[in-house]
Amino acid sequence: MLILILISKSAATAMLLTTFIPGGGQFYTKRWVKGILIGGTQSYIIYKGVSTQFDLNDINQRLKESYSDSLAQEKDALLVRRREIIWWGALVWTIGILDAYVDAQLYDFESDITMDPGGNPKLNVSINIHY
Repeated sequence: MLILILISKSAATAMLLTTFIPGGGQFYTKRWVKGILIGGTQSYIIYKGVSTQFDLNDINQRLKESYSDSLAQEKDALLVRRREIIWWGALVWTIGILDAYVDAQLYDFESDITMDPGGNPKLNVSINIHY
């Protein structure tokens, strides 16, 4: 008989790790696939944000040297893109933090699933009617 002992995980630690390390809380709670997905998405958003900021800095420098309407329109488009990246980043970070919290809270959750003689999970449903 195999006895599995699960050590609980701190929800605060999981949330802090996800806040500062992309996917850190998911890796802490040993949710490897989620860690790769959330961490990869967060890393990609950071990359796009930094890349967009470098492009925006370049456009600002070129606008200081010589103003043109096309550069001003390109700057406006980059500002819109940067704003969208910030919103997507906030959404993904929030989801990652909440997911790390839930995973840490449920880390040592033990379920008791009964099986029927055929080896299939058994679900018992009861309905109480009071009149």
